[in-house]
Amino acid sequence: MLVLVILAGVWAAVLLPPFLRGRRDNRPDNSVVSFRAHLSTLERATPGTSLRPGDTGQLPAVTLSSSPRTSADVRRRRREVLVGLIGATAFSLLLVLVVPGAFVTLMFLASVGCLGAYVFALRQIHLRTRERAMKVRPIMPRTADPAPALDLRPTAAH
Repeated sequence: MLVLVILAGVWAAVLLPPFLRGRRDNRPDNSVVSFRAHLSTLERATPGTSLRPGDTGQLPAVTLSSSPRTSADVRRRRREVLVGLIGATAFSLLLVLVVPGAFVTLMFLASVGCLGAYVFALRQIHLRTRERAMKVRPIMPRTADPAPALDLRPTAAH
């Protein structure tokens, strides 16, 4: 029973401050902050322009926009997530073997389900990419055979 009370106290300490902060920020007297946040969102949606009055519309020297991800970054991130899920599944399997119990078994089944869902999603992405590569071809300009050059000789009848 004492463990449950301590666990509830820890959860309350973690969850209550963000909840109370969110309630405080959504009050009507904080409309200026809300307006500025929405204005900032609109500015990010239309890069190169400014909606602020008196602004010249020039971008600052340092922008905080995210750069487009390369395919190598995407593959690296997906690999890291996959390795993390495999590690979590292996760790929970080890816990099931060492500490039998319903909660540990449910944790293992949840990690196996997450791993399976992620592998399925990766497979779907791979199949969609292969299908797109087969169906979509870049349009190349046609290079027709050049017209035969006419052999024009200077004649006296010109």
